[in-house]
Amino acid sequence: MRRIIVALVVLGFLTSTAYAKQYKVGMIHWIAFSPLNVAEAKGLWKDQGLDVEVVNFGSNQELNAALENKRIDIALDMLGSWVGLTLGGTPIAILGETDWSNGGDKIIAKKGLDMAAFKGQTVGIYLNQPSVTFFLNRFLAANGLQLADVKTVEVEPEAMADNFIAGKMPLTVNYDPQALRAIKEGDGTVVATSATYPGVIPEGFAARADTLADLPPADLTKFFAGWTKAVAWTKEPANWAEYATILNTKTFEGEKPYSEAELKEMLAAVSIHDKATQLERNTVGLKAYMAELHAFLKDNNLLRTDFNPDAILQNTVLIESLKQ
Repeated sequence: MRRIIVALVVLGFLTSTAYAKQYKVGMIHWIAFSPLNVAEAKGLWKDQGLDVEVVNFGSNQELNAALENKRIDIALDMLGSWVGLTLGGTPIAILGETDWSNGGDKIIAKKGLDMAAFKGQTVGIYLNQPSVTFFLNRFLAANGLQLADVKTVEVEPEAMADNFIAGKMPLTVNYDPQALRAIKEGDGTVVATSATYPGVIPEGFAARADTLADLPPADLTKFFAGWTKAVAWTKEPANWAEYATILNTKTFEGEKPYSEAELKEMLAAVSIHDKATQLERNTVGLKAYMAELHAFLKDNNLLRTDFNPDAILQNTVLIESLKQ
């Protein structure tokens, strides 16, 4: 009996040591973030001795609020949004870039809309953050307009698709799958996508700076290792059937299951970086994006307070993890 008790005590000690802390990671219903669901479902973080819970929010706004209020430790979303939270006074550290929206974000117009006469009109956007307004501004500039020439109204993706279908909003910025629904059910025309301007919406991990200060670098390295393995797993054709199940049950949890064709259409509209691409982006490309975003904010008088792009970027741990 004594040996059994000792064995149980030792087992409990080892378990508590292996999982000293549970980390909560936030995402939204967006296919580029699905490696998080894969890593959790396949036990890739458990293999690293890490306890990670993925929390899937219904909107960008809910995700941002959870990060700001410390209900999650790490979040995955658009990098421009992390800059926006910084400008709003939340101390944010960008931990690294993971992917691009590469067609999944769409600017949708009613057929026959005259952009030359659109000055002063309203554009529906799913999030009023630099991540989205930077994209919109690129489209407006290509049509002889500026961001200041239009009025933007923030509406969550599903409601905005409803408004577009009902004819209440002639021009919207939305993302898949709600963007696809607006096109199909609202007879919309895609006038630009994130693929029109490659790299206009990069995405990646972020944490509050004070949360990051208490997060051991070794745990962060294990977290990134799980993500990298999950990305590689998603790219294996032999895993497709299981991957499709994870997408419908986890990434798009609570939604009507999507067909194989619909899932593949959404996947084709994002670029989830493989290990080599992620390393290149985090050592070179990401700095260029941050400089361009800073210039956009300054030129459009959107810098409520200034920020140092080099200071907000804290992706050294990710870079070192990718080199292993």
